[in-house]
Amino acid sequence: MTVRLENADLRVDVSPSYGGRVVHLIDRQTGRDWMVPGGESPQTGEDAVYGANEAVGWDECFPTVSRWDATGTVWDRNLRDHGDIWGRPMEVLAQSCDCLTLSVETAEYRFERSLRLDGPVLHAGYAVENRTKAPMPFLWALHALLEVRPGDRLVMPGIGRMAAAFVGMNGQRIEMEGMAWPEGDQRLGFPFDVVPEPNGFMAKLYADVPADACAFVGGPDRWLGIQWDGKENGHLGFWLTYGAWPAPGPGSMHHLAIEPTTAPADHLGQAIASGQDHALAPGRRREWSVRLVVSDRAV
Repeated sequence: MTVRLENADLRVDVSPSYGGRVVHLIDRQTGRDWMVPGGESPQTGEDAVYGANEAVGWDECFPTVSRWDATGTVWDRNLRDHGDIWGRPMEVLAQSCDCLTLSVETAEYRFERSLRLDGPVLHAGYAVENRTKAPMPFLWALHALLEVRPGDRLVMPGIGRMAAAFVGMNGQRIEMEGMAWPEGDQRLGFPFDVVPEPNGFMAKLYADVPADACAFVGGPDRWLGIQWDGKENGHLGFWLTYGAWPAPGPGSMHHLAIEPTTAPADHLGQAIASGQDHALAPGRRREWSVRLVVSDRAV
């Protein structure tokens, strides 16, 4: 069952029983739904893979993105692909027509997310508490898969270069450490700040962000913006596939994700290795926030 938040500007549908997934984010002025549509996958066990059937809507990645063996840390187990939370029940703490607060509690942590509508703005507030007796490293990423259209533009102020975790074209990996933004790389054959027709391209990129971090997609007359405090979370993950994943050709997906994140890392082990794991001391709590806004301009 979904819970609906709405006002004159936005409609937001959320599934508390499926990790608080945001199923729809609709701009009521245009009727555009920014979320990649899809149902709920039954594959949510510890060995679940976040594949094409799972990759829809907006989930939260915590305490890792990719699967990682966290034996030797306070987690002392294999961390599931895309983290613990997606696809699993969250408790409704508070609910109204324009606000919803959800939480999940385990022996290790308490994770809370609140969504609140304010005109054309959706405020997302987060809190994580360490309930163990040892430092708790974690990696978080907002994982909202956006259904984009050919010709949509991307605007990411303050970003000059993006590091490349993976870049591929037509099933073949392209070796590169990174690329300038928005110029991209001449080997790609298309302007990087404009969404193309499906062309077999996919990439996972990272960038450091300024204190007033933001990124926009859309145009020419209507945009979705994601805004956050770069001093809280100083990194951006950028996942995109234009007809390349899960395999090139028919049935592949055409979407992207603009991901505020605690670290430029694909799994928690990488964040720990780089000293960007934001380990919480026992009993401590960390809070942060993100804003999603629909508007008629990109900045």
